[in-house]
Amino acid sequence: MKTLILFLFCQSLFALTADDFDWHLKEEKNNIKVFSADVHKETGIVPIKAQTTFNHSVAKILSVISDTSRKKEWVPKLLKGYIVEETNEYDRVEYALYDSPWPFDDRAFVISTRGIYNKKDRSILIEIKSIPHDKVPLNPDFVRGETHIGNVYIKYLEPEKSFFEVILLTDFKGNIPTWIVNIVQAKWPYKMFDNLNRQLAKPGIKILEKYKKLKF
Repeated sequence: MKTLILFLFCQSLFALTADDFDWHLKEEKNNIKVFSADVHKETGIVPIKAQTTFNHSVAKILSVISDTSRKKEWVPKLLKGYIVEETNEYDRVEYALYDSPWPFDDRAFVISTRGIYNKKDRSILIEIKSIPHDKVPLNPDFVRGETHIGNVYIKYLEPEKSFFEVILLTDFKGNIPTWIVNIVQAKWPYKMFDNLNRQLAKPGIKILEKYKKLKF
């Protein structure tokens, strides 16, 4: 019974959503707005929200970010990524391994993603969170990180212009001091958005039919 009570208590600690944070604009440059909120008490991590606009269609953006085979081309520090399982065109589980600087161990994540399409709003919300999975047991060579809250929100503005927002509360676990994590994550949106913009501009990007039919 004590174990059950502890489990339920721990679950309640992280039963948060992005709306539970009091966001304030921290910095704006290069068409990117970065917001932060108060330190999350249970993890010591500062949650991050970042917004930008891309001069590309929603369907093209979705096609790029869902292509796990090419994520190393634009996701900072990603060493390896693959799909663990895919329930349907909106729901999947992915594995991601990130490079950590010496002397820290590399970080592994097992992430569930769930897409929610809003036809009326012409947008899609992708909910992201860490989960355990039988196909990806813990590996003693890597620290298993945890994303408590993750949202990617993409909204149609014009045929070739889209609003893009990312919200993350990610704990890298292990022995990396939280102040280092907070510094790195504060800079992360600029690098990631710039990389993604470059990826979208590459020739030969295939727009998937399943996203074309959503009629953004």
